[in-house]
Amino acid sequence: MKKNNNNSGWCIIIYGFSGSGKTQISKKIKNKIESLLGKTIIFDGDEVRDFLSKIGFKFGYKLSDRDKTVIPKLELLNLILRQNINIIYPTIFLNKLAIKKWTKGIDNLIKIYIKCDIEDIIRYGSKKKIYQRKNVVGLDIKPVYPKKPHITVVNDFKKDTLFLSKEISKKIKKIFKK
Repeated sequence: MKKNNNNSGWCIIIYGFSGSGKTQISKKIKNKIESLLGKTIIFDGDEVRDFLSKIGFKFGYKLSDRDKTVIPKLELLNLILRQNINIIYPTIFLNKLAIKKWTKGIDNLIKIYIKCDIEDIIRYGSKKKIYQRKNVVGLDIKPVYPKKPHITVVNDFKKDTLFLSKEISKKIKKIFKK
């Protein structure tokens, strides 16, 4: 895979339902990505939301609130990407506006989908209490799935995140060898 813009880093969006293992997988593949592509940071979706809140952007979890976060997050991502720093961004991303804006607005984008059943997340113990509140993507908010992710892995909780991370690392390596 070649860069669309040589003056920008790669943005690797790892997306799926809350509790599907996105953040843990991101942490486990960071060093592999960095050795393959250069300087890489993890830009966790929850931490970005907290940052935006601290600087005055207060967003809830309703679909309309989620839509309001799309452009500020895109601008923040591009601010870092323009420094030729790669970003691993674990986020839900199952939002029509986010898919549209980020797919067009990020030059060097790789989409990795962690396919996971919400019932499995709840059954196998997501440590997050998110599934006890309202406006949850996949329960209260209908998810919109990006077309043609570059990589899809299934997390059925029968394999640990280390195994899934190795699977993703192998697939990423293949993408960049083409």
